[in-house]
Amino acid sequence: MFYNTSSHLIFYCLFFNLDNLISRISRCDGLALSPWQTGSITPQKYSAVITCTKSPLKHYPIIITTDTEEIFKTIKDYIQQNIHNIALRISVLSKNNLRVTCSFDDPTEHAQSERTHISIIAYVRCSTSQYMDNYFTIYIPLEFFNLFKIRISDSSLHSSLKDIETQFIQFFHDPYNLFPSLSIILETMEDNEFQKLIYFLLNEKILTPYHLYLLTRAFPQHSLKIKYNISSNLISDILHVGRTVHRVTSRDLIEGVYAFEEILYLKLRTKPYFGFGNFIDQINKVLHNITILHTFQKKSFETWFFEIEQSGLLYTIVSHCDDVTIAQAFHHNTRLYQKLSQHLSSRRMKNITLCLNKKFSYEHTILSQYAIVQLYLERISHIHTLYTMPFHHLLKKYIDPQMMYYILFEIGWFTIATALKHTPKKLVSDCIKNFPEGAKYCIMDVYNGVLNPNIVHDEIQVKKARRLILQSLIRLHCKGTIHFQV
Repeated sequence: MFYNTSSHLIFYCLFFNLDNLISRISRCDGLALSPWQTGSITPQKYSAVITCTKSPLKHYPIIITTDTEEIFKTIKDYIQQNIHNIALRISVLSKNNLRVTCSFDDPTEHAQSERTHISIIAYVRCSTSQYMDNYFTIYIPLEFFNLFKIRISDSSLHSSLKDIETQFIQFFHDPYNLFPSLSIILETMEDNEFQKLIYFLLNEKILTPYHLYLLTRAFPQHSLKIKYNISSNLISDILHVGRTVHRVTSRDLIEGVYAFEEILYLKLRTKPYFGFGNFIDQINKVLHNITILHTFQKKSFETWFFEIEQSGLLYTIVSHCDDVTIAQAFHHNTRLYQKLSQHLSSRRMKNITLCLNKKFSYEHTILSQYAIVQLYLERISHIHTLYTMPFHHLLKKYIDPQMMYYILFEIGWFTIATALKHTPKKLVSDCIKNFPEGAKYCIMDVYNGVLNPNIVHDEIQVKKARRLILQSLIRLHCKGTIHFQV
């Protein structure tokens, strides 16, 4: 679990997968990250510097120091092999095209800098004495966090460090900040990765020559990059689209770019394919763990258990869980396990007991306990009565624009456009007013019959799309992303 959430978020932004690499090399259990601290740089025997440059006057050197040669060698190899991925991640998140370079030298000049730094210590968690005292420190200049829309004053740093962390975590709670910016991808991604991405989307049948044609029109400076990374047959298809499409407006381009970015976000979140997709997936896991920690800070699992038992729903809840999930949730607590046996058959308990022979991590235990609590919260929630209400009534009385904003990034603009068919135009406009410009244009043009006019949305499709909105709403409510009162 991620107790120092802000430390894990910045670590994954900069050094995604480095923890796994160090674990393999050192044969250890991973890294434990300290909370954010402020102070000057303390030089150590080995150092690496990653410099993110936004403009000639804006550069942010991030320094990594350690006294352990093997740890340093692993870090150095990682940086050299992943410098382009680091640039891609930071550029996409900040929506700035950053140039990222690295050096491996004496950090004395940076240590003497008057810049204020936030530091994180990464301790190697190891059961053997060889590595257990090893660590490395990451120093990040305060100005670097301006890239994440955080305005910071040095004079108030010590009193506002917690506020800076809160703003940084909140940045990742806005799903649009994790949207892969197409202009940044075209500018930053290496050709071989871009080619793999294009053909992955083509094979999944979610990218068409029309999409690629719009890309060449929206980003003419990158048309050669697109051309060099696709087949001659696909180039012919794109040229054919260009001959048949008589007029492309700026609105068409905005819609096309947004649709492409949304495809990347939704598809890579559920099926990671290349570096940035895996990164999105990991960030979402970190955010999910924040929700889990908040759940058990309110009440311990033992308190939740007795509440479920008193409600009379215990048997119903555990009936929806497999044997492994129950074993993981209760294996450490003999008292609760004995109480559970009073509610289940001896045959079921025997199957669960057999699962106890497996090795469960603390994370497995917490995730299983959270799954049980979520089932309970869903069961007692009145939110399921939404399914019986008229859709127009729901939109007017209960589902506000901010809820719809989060639903957009769960299910995509086309599902929402389908659900809003036959809905008063004023209500549609109110629902989508917080959406990004491209999503608004796409939905309104489908509603007005301008975009995809040949697609018929019959009553069955509309009902299915509305049900998907409600399912997304319930998921987001149970996760704590949005709050809903019926």
